[in-house]
Amino acid sequence: MDSVEFSRGGVFVNGVRLVDLVREAELPFAMQEGREWPEDFGLEESPEGLAGAYVGLISSYYWPSRHFVGEPKDEPLGIREDGETMLLVCSGCSMAECWSLLARVEVMDGTVRWSGFRKSHGDWDLSAVGPFAFSHSQYEQALRWSVIA
Repeated sequence: MDSVEFSRGGVFVNGVRLVDLVREAELPFAMQEGREWPEDFGLEESPEGLAGAYVGLISSYYWPSRHFVGEPKDEPLGIREDGETMLLVCSGCSMAECWSLLARVEVMDGTVRWSGFRKSHGDWDLSAVGPFAFSHSQYEQALRWSVIA
């Protein structure tokens, strides 16, 4: 079983920040976009900065919200597909509409499973991220601890 932690420092899977896991999968796509559209990157930006450019959600998405246990909060129209949950948002503006990380969150038979990771815009292949399976009891305890962590 995988382990999860929710805190102000981010979401951690097996002790590694989820942002770092996603960054590794996104980096080749970010570099390709940088080569295809170099004019889109100013002096402060680099294509590498696009990869893993996420932060955690605001506190209302955490316990006692049921957002991370199969009952996602309403996100802006067009962000998520049925069965998906928003896990992280854009690090630049913290808005879901700009850039968010989504995954299928399934709660079943004592486990919580995250799979099918994707970013809300574009077609970058994130199949290298996950799937992750968490013990339901460890998962719920991590959510409860997120309130004070």
